[in-house]
Amino acid sequence: MPEKPKPDKESSPGSTDELWNLVHRAENGDTKAVPALRELLSRSPGLTDLLGNLPHLVETTLANNVAGKNISFKEGLARKMELLRQEIAGPNPTPLERLLAERIALCWLALHDAEIRFAHMKELSIPQAEYWQNRIDRAHRRYLSAIRTLATVRKLAVPVLQVNIAKKQVNVAGSGTMEGG
Repeated sequence: MPEKPKPDKESSPGSTDELWNLVHRAENGDTKAVPALRELLSRSPGLTDLLGNLPHLVETTLANNVAGKNISFKEGLARKMELLRQEIAGPNPTPLERLLAERIALCWLALHDAEIRFAHMKELSIPQAEYWQNRIDRAHRRYLSAIRTLATVRKLAVPVLQVNIAKKQVNVAGSGTMEGG
């Protein structure tokens, strides 16, 4: 269940309690709540992000798996994930770069989750140890794949400058030529 947002004056159906009553009704399958919920979501991008943020749900689930009841660790991990996403995305990221930064951070967390779980296992059979090693290897491949994809996206986004001194031309990747002086 997402945390309760602060009321949004333009989209609140009256009060925060009424909003969460509507959300709870929809969560419990009350189809009569759907029209009001759809109207509310169409007017409130913040609420849409709160209720439909799948990466956040994955992150929270993994953090709960790793940290258990240790709230200080969960809070530290949440902050670490936010800093990691910001660092990977860099300044002024495109929407695609933001999505890939999110994916890289989640893959990082999933990889470490698998490694921690494996490290805590005791007296594993050979098939069990192979399972965990394979799980770690797959998580590592997904992590590296996400990193490679972001690097490729960034490489393709940078215009390539080619200077032809003999013909006094400057070519920018695929844009033809610009005559020089």
